[in-house]
Amino acid sequence: MAALSDFTTYAKETGARLSNQPLVYETTQRLEVTQQELFNYVSDFERSSEWIVGAKKSWTDNSEAEAPGQVGAVRVIESGGPMLVREKVKAYEAPRMLAYSANDGAFLGTCFDHLGVMTCEPHPDGGTVICWLAYGRLANNPLKAWAGAKLFQVALGRGMKNLRRKFAPR
Repeated sequence: MAALSDFTTYAKETGARLSNQPLVYETTQRLEVTQQELFNYVSDFERSSEWIVGAKKSWTDNSEAEAPGQVGAVRVIESGGPMLVREKVKAYEAPRMLAYSANDGAFLGTCFDHLGVMTCEPHPDGGTVICWLAYGRLANNPLKAWAGAKLFQVALGRGMKNLRRKFAPR
């Protein structure tokens, strides 16, 4: 039986290629869904508010995209506060990988030079393994650094929990 850690290599290679920042948080899950269906769902920015924690509304700005939703596209997330989170697609390889970076202001001074990487890999026993990584430079202030690390733990952890619920075996 393949271990979930066997499915993180490509995600980590992508992170190393696109960022010189350390890995801040990692979560990996096997879901009972096809690779294509899972990738289509997580890369559909109009639906991000269905599973990303704290997102009230989400949409796509394709004004600088190579193709709609792909490199250069921006996922805009409204959380109910005064600031919008803008995540720009840095790499896109359907149905396998999506990498994006958030604006520094999105993390309220807790993390800088962010890169998120999501990979979807078919599992030999069925379903798909999703790996979600967050890279960044945490703030120098120890309290802010702790808050930044906790933010990723909560956001990615709960986001993954929402994906497990969405794709729970029927």
